[in-house]
Amino acid sequence: MASSSKQRSTGDETVLDEPARIPYADPDSEITDNGFARVALGVLIGATLGGIAGALTNKRVVDRINRTVKDVGNTVKTTAVSVNDTVQEVGDAVYSVATSVNDTVKDAGGTVKETAEGVSGTVQHALGAIKNTSKDVNGTVQETLEAVKKVSEDINTSAQPKVEKSSGETLYKLVPINSADEVNL
Repeated sequence: MASSSKQRSTGDETVLDEPARIPYADPDSEITDNGFARVALGVLIGATLGGIAGALTNKRVVDRINRTVKDVGNTVKTTAVSVNDTVQEVGDAVYSVATSVNDTVKDAGGTVKETAEGVSGTVQHALGAIKNTSKDVNGTVQETLEAVKKVSEDINTSAQPKVEKSSGETLYKLVPINSADEVNL
């Protein structure tokens, strides 16, 4: 138990009273100073040690103690092996899940890559077709222009008759006059 102190004032000074002493904790008390208590404590310790020594001299008790210690050791060993097996199984399961996730990600990545390559190929093919179409259209336009130009030249050539002049003759060219044009003669 804890002891308590009391304060009291005597004018200018504060005086503390001595704490109350607990009888069993007091080295000056009659109980601890008694020789009988010392003898009783010695007897208890001696009896305990003697009982242990006597039990250890009995072969059956020693065998039981040995068996108990071995059983405890075997139980600890079995538990350790079980814990090790369980940890290995958990590790294998984690490894399996991680491997499956990795494979799934690789498969998905491969599929995305193949799809992207397929889209790229399709786009390249479409661009090639557009390019070829534009070349073909350009060629067709060029051929059409050449044909129109040739026809125009043929028309101009056929519109002007070739007149051959014989020697000593003079040729005159007639020019049409539009009614809107006024000619001053």
